[in-house]
Amino acid sequence: MITENFIEGANVLYGEKNEILNSIYKRFENNQKTWIITLNTLMYMEYFKNDVYKNSFHKADILIPDGIGIVKYMNKKGLKTERCPGIETMKYFCEISGKNDKGIFLLGSRDEVLKKASINIEKEFVTKINGYQNGYFSKERDSEIVDIINFSNADFLFVGMGIPRQEEFILNNYEKLKPKIIMGVGGSIDVFAGEVKRAPILYQKLGIEWFYRMLKEPKRFNKFPELIKFYLKYYLKR
Repeated sequence: MITENFIEGANVLYGEKNEILNSIYKRFENNQKTWIITLNTLMYMEYFKNDVYKNSFHKADILIPDGIGIVKYMNKKGLKTERCPGIETMKYFCEISGKNDKGIFLLGSRDEVLKKASINIEKEFVTKINGYQNGYFSKERDSEIVDIINFSNADFLFVGMGIPRQEEFILNNYEKLKPKIIMGVGGSIDVFAGEVKRAPILYQKLGIEWFYRMLKEPKRFNKFPELIKFYLKYYLKR
């Protein structure tokens, strides 16, 4: 279930989605602190040229295959896996938090968005949001933010500050953070708040949620050359 062959020095979980989630849950049951990175194609490409990604991949406890490009590449290399989308993983742990009476802390986005997301998450998953903090703070305030998170006694920390800022925050403060499950969630907080809609089911089934997001946010198209580069350099490589 864990491979270091795909990315040297990094623990990449693979297999059926339920197997991946159950493996992480076992760590939670055993009181093992776990940093989860949801791996997509753009992050994989940045790994080779960005020290934040490189160090994060090596420091994180678990990487899970989020992007369809990563899934296809792993399958091609003989590592048969299903996609484990970040937002579905976040939902899974929101359910776990409710069933186990464990609190959640949301970090990222804007205050008004966080308030909406907190209300919706508590209602949908019958759980509690122990606290939240917007993502608009300087690195000099990291220690203060860590104290706020730890004081909340939350067991789940979802960081939605975009990449690479969320990975950088977790990387620089991982040893001091007390939550048991720590995960970068990108724009998922905005989705829970109802500010952003997730891609329609058809896009999800085809594994092209990334294309839907590009259509909704044309500025994302500036990353398209990197996707083509991945396809040509890695996926087509024998």
